[in-house]
Amino acid sequence: MKIHHIGIATNDVDSLLKVYKLKRDDIAETVFDNEQKNNLHFIFLKENNLWIEIIEPVDKTSTISNFVNKNQSALHHIGISTDNIEHENSFYSKLPSNFIIGKYRLTVNSFGGKIKTLFVAFKGMITEFVQ
Repeated sequence: MKIHHIGIATNDVDSLLKVYKLKRDDIAETVFDNEQKNNLHFIFLKENNLWIEIIEPVDKTSTISNFVNKNQSALHHIGISTDNIEHENSFYSKLPSNFIIGKYRLTVNSFGGKIKTLFVAFKGMITEFVQ
């Protein structure tokens, strides 16, 4: 299992960047996710060989709007690389303590172009599988 990225949700991108000693110029790419109604800001941490995804709701219909209203800025999920998203969906949908939140397709050039994602919740912890 390889960690692909860490997803942090916030309603204040600039303050979050400041906490981690990052700047807007460190953002490699920003993608608007029309389906989930979020701005996704991607930063590559070279020294860790790891991406950070900053998730910012665009309005109250966003999938993370309630989350950031409650938590302001917080770890939202851990992204895990996979070669077979359908296998992950089949495996995790059969486990009794898991809940499949959703499957999405998105173009993220920083991640190589078109990607597939699967969000799974396990007792409050969200994992996003990325293919």
